[in-house]
Amino acid sequence: MTYKVLTEEQVEHFIERGWVKLEGAFAREDALEAQDYLWTEVEKRSGVRKDDRATWTEPLVQINETFLTPAFARCNTARLGDAIEDLIGHGRWANRTVYGETERLGGFGWWPVNFSLNADQPWTVPINGWHWDGIHFKHFVDSPEQGLLCLCLFSDITHQGGGTFIVEGSHKVVARFLEGRPEGLELGEAIGELNREHPYLRELTGADRRKDSDAGDIYANQYAGAPDARSAEEIAKARLDKFMNNDYVDASGTTLRVLETTGGPGDAILCHPFLYHSSSQNLIGVPRFMCNRTTPVIERLNLQRENETDYSPLEISIRKALGRQ
Repeated sequence: MTYKVLTEEQVEHFIERGWVKLEGAFAREDALEAQDYLWTEVEKRSGVRKDDRATWTEPLVQINETFLTPAFARCNTARLGDAIEDLIGHGRWANRTVYGETERLGGFGWWPVNFSLNADQPWTVPINGWHWDGIHFKHFVDSPEQGLLCLCLFSDITHQGGGTFIVEGSHKVVARFLEGRPEGLELGEAIGELNREHPYLRELTGADRRKDSDAGDIYANQYAGAPDARSAEEIAKARLDKFMNNDYVDASGTTLRVLETTGGPGDAILCHPFLYHSSSQNLIGVPRFMCNRTTPVIERLNLQRENETDYSPLEISIRKALGRQ
């Protein structure tokens, strides 16, 4: 199979682990110019001022808008588009090839600008917030609405700087789960059911003891129900050891592990639509500017094509998870 941007190794990484990092998806200078625009939007919505750190008192500023200024438009590069289509199939991205018409690429958004989320907590793996995306549609194993989850970076994101947590390999677990629910499920129902069903996800998310009222805080109830008098620091370290420092192999032979994503302005992390992810803490005090984009495909995924060479890597990843490849 021929790819325009990604290497064979990168595509295989996506198939097996559920994500791949594309460095320089768009120009760093364009990303930083777009970040300057975002600062003006942050200042409109809060008392935060870029040149006055004393005003950075809000841990998170949420901007629920999509932007397509000239700088953002330049970030819709051919390199990014071709890499996306390397994974979902060339000519299959609904927003890029609209039934033979010209590109209709949208803007970039939404923006949870992370200044210091949960900076008062020990560094650890959160218990809440874990999900895959797609609140706007009913989920089937071949749903076309998501395509990929694209994490687009507009600032430097280093260790403990608010990079999204992902669970490598979780796309395989979700694929098998959805295949077993041919009637389809709404996202919240699906996540809740799978969290209770899968041993690793049950422990990761605290599904057996989490309260609905905790859902808005990724660290709520983090240390509740501890079996002994361990300190918060000890519990935090235990979760790091359990979920980030060691692999877990489930009953189907799938290897799962939490990973912290990092990168710089202009990088993009292309994720499988079924990949579990969550927000993370920002302990270093450098504002994180990043958004998630979807890349819906024109038609439902086809997991039973007549010609083997017509499968996209996205379809191959699902077929392998289901034991068909």
